[in-house]
Amino acid sequence: MKKLLAAAMLVSLSLGCAGNALAATAQDNADAHYQQLKAKVEALKLQVADAKQENEQIKAKKEESNIGNRLKLTGDMRIKAINQHIGKHTTLTESVQLKAVYNFTKDLQFGVKYCFMSDNNMGTTVDDVHHFPNFSDGNQRYDDAGAADNHHIMNLYLKKNHFLGDNSLTIGRMGPNILATQYWSSANSSGFFDGARLAFGHNEDFEIWYGDWGAADTYDKYWNHANNFSATKHKGLEKCYMLMGKHKFGDGGPTLYGWLLNEVQEANYKENYKMRGVGISQRFGDWRIDADFTKNEAQDALGHFIRLRYKGSDRAVPGSWTIGLDHVRYEPGNIYATALNGVNDVSLGMRDQLGVDTFILWADYILRRNLRLAVYQSIGRKSLRDYSDSKYGTFTRGGSAPSYSRIHLVWTF
Repeated sequence: MKKLLAAAMLVSLSLGCAGNALAATAQDNADAHYQQLKAKVEALKLQVADAKQENEQIKAKKEESNIGNRLKLTGDMRIKAINQHIGKHTTLTESVQLKAVYNFTKDLQFGVKYCFMSDNNMGTTVDDVHHFPNFSDGNQRYDDAGAADNHHIMNLYLKKNHFLGDNSLTIGRMGPNILATQYWSSANSSGFFDGARLAFGHNEDFEIWYGDWGAADTYDKYWNHANNFSATKHKGLEKCYMLMGKHKFGDGGPTLYGWLLNEVQEANYKENYKMRGVGISQRFGDWRIDADFTKNEAQDALGHFIRLRYKGSDRAVPGSWTIGLDHVRYEPGNIYATALNGVNDVSLGMRDQLGVDTFILWADYILRRNLRLAVYQSIGRKSLRDYSDSKYGTFTRGGSAPSYSRIHLVWTF
């Protein structure tokens, strides 16, 4: 019995030792296999990183060698038929804009926009008397202050992205997008602001501008030079600074806008522009509303532009369309000049000193890719001051003013 117990103990001890030895061997093999796999993964990561870096270098060299990847040329041609219902025939005008954007690098951009035949009457060339516009011709339109084949460099700027972080700095001539409707100014339709713009954040939600709007040499300036030679005469909006901001509330929420413009007063000239404005933009399915409310505190002149639209045309989609209704009301002195009117597609067609209160019914339709047809009709147009003019007639404050109709064709290329 004792011999049997001793044998059993000896067998158990032998099996235990063998099991431990086998387990240790298996663990060593697993560790070695893991280290081999780990080394292969690290080597593969290095290969992928090297390939990615090589691909980026090849792409960068290709972009540097191919100017077509860095230069973008666009433009548009417009023909407009306008009837201001003042006993004159319908006016046909034409204009062409050419735009070029060149990217020196990913963060440095150069832009230029050139406009010629700027809403020029077809068949009209220079009509200028001593460098002031000649309004003796009753068929002449106000919008073209010189009634000439006008040529303008509307934009000419350098823009640096990632300036002191995720900001951008633009220097040169440009056009600001002001508030929701951009009835005061739009980067797409206006320019003439010479100065600097500092925009903060990736979405440029806050902007600081300083410069001179004197390049917008419009009738407003001519009017004030020709009719007021006192020491405090107004010479048009020139040096100023602006603060602009916007904030979007969620994916489907509204976007709110704010705007401040202060004219920098010069000696012997009266300050005439001290603008304050707020705006809102909201979409409801196929409907969208944009509204701006402004005040020029220097002239105590209120203004608003409310736009309701249904659907939305896309110049890349033939057959797409929009129908809209605007209500526009600005008192004399609220808006600077029609050259700065961002919504120049619905130009009000009246002198800034007159003011206007009107509804505008409008629609556009994409006939074919990049070819847009649009129609506009004012409804219940009223004057906001007493006014007498050999061309437009005599109006009283709150009285009816001639309606405004337009059809235009825009080809974008």
